[in-house]
This record gives sequence, structure tokens and C-alpha cells, in this order.
Amino acid sequence: MANQSSNRSPHNLSFLLPLVKHLRAFHSGKEIRKRDGFTLIELMAVIAIIGILSTLMLPEIGTIRERAEKVVCMGHLRSLHVALGSYLNDNEQWPQLPKDANGAEADLSPQDEEQFWFDALKDYGIGVKDWQCPTLTRLLGLNNPNADTSEAPKMHYTPTHFDDNPLTPRKWAAMPWLVENGDIHHGGALIIRADGAVRTDMEAVNAFGN
Repeated sequence: MANQSSNRSPHNLSFLLPLVKHLRAFHSGKEIRKRDGFTLIELMAVIAIIGILSTLMLPEIGTIRERAEKVVCMGHLRSLHVALGSYLNDNEQWPQLPKDANGAEADLSPQDEEQFWFDALKDYGIGVKDWQCPTLTRLLGLNNPNADTSEAPKMHYTPTHFDDNPLTPRKWAAMPWLVENGDIHHGGALIIRADGAVRTDMEAVNAFGN
């Protein structure tokens, strides 16, 4: 199986040689007259070759798309980090969720908590799309106008809930500010730290362990 897979890679087209030899044999001993079009067998051969190459290239196209989406996702995390840093400087505290009568964080619904964070950073140039991972957006069908996405999460990064001490969020450089909601890109969920570095949660665990 390994040999067959390697022989059919997009960079090794030797498996097409029998088809080329067949075409040559078909024309051998015959007078080739000038014409403007293709014969039916030539057209079928071209279609077959295109189909084979397309099949071989599909996995690579998917991989390229996933890598591009991860880059965009990391860019969103960095934009959110900048906005949160600006909020922290301007307000001298991390965004504070509403409190209940006992002074504890109110028990908000997921939708209400999402709206709280959307509102908190909207004045810093952050829109709803900046809170969304392109891969998860595609998987949830958020860009599909015909899909029912009323229950789908609109915020794909979870901020850490710090107290109102302005020093707390920057107490350690490796303090996670935002964590992606799940291992979307494989290898661990993405996080962005207080120092602006983007890592995976597995890398963060290993760093603290060392």
C-alpha cells in the first residue's frame, strides 16, 4: 500500500505512462492528418488525467485551507489581546462581569455573556467576527444563510475571568488571557498569553510543568 500511495503522488506521474503508450500505439502506422480538434479517445484521456490529478490534490488543498484558517485564527487572538490590553490601560481593570447581590459574578446565560464581551471591546475595533475561529465558523455553518445557527456559539475564544486588580492579568507573562474553545486545529487548543505569545494549551501545561 505504501508503494502504491507513493507512486500516485502528485509529484510522480509515472503511473500515467501506460495510458500514454496506449495513445501512441493507437496512432502508430496511421497517417496523422491535420485537424483542429481532438479525437474522442484523446478527449476521454485528458478528462481521465484531470480527474486523477484532482483526486490526488484534494487532500493537499484541504491541508492548505486548514493552515490558512489557523493563521487567521491566531491573528484574531492577537487582535483581541491588543484590545484587552488597551481596555486594561484605559479602565485600570479587566472587564468585570456583572455581580449578583452577594458580590459574586452573576449567572449569565451563554448568549448574555457573549454579548457582554462583544460590548466590552467594540470600542476598540473588535467586531463579532474577531471572536470567531474561521475553522469553527465553517464547521458550524455560521456563514450559511440557510443553516439554523441560533444555538451555535458566536464567541469561539473564552477570556480568563480576572479580578478588578489591574496587576492581576499581567502578574505572569505566561498567564492565559484567551483560550480557544476546543482543539480545533489539532495539537491542542490555542491560547494567547499575557505577553502576547500564541501557544497551545498542551505547550502551556508543559511550560508550567518545567
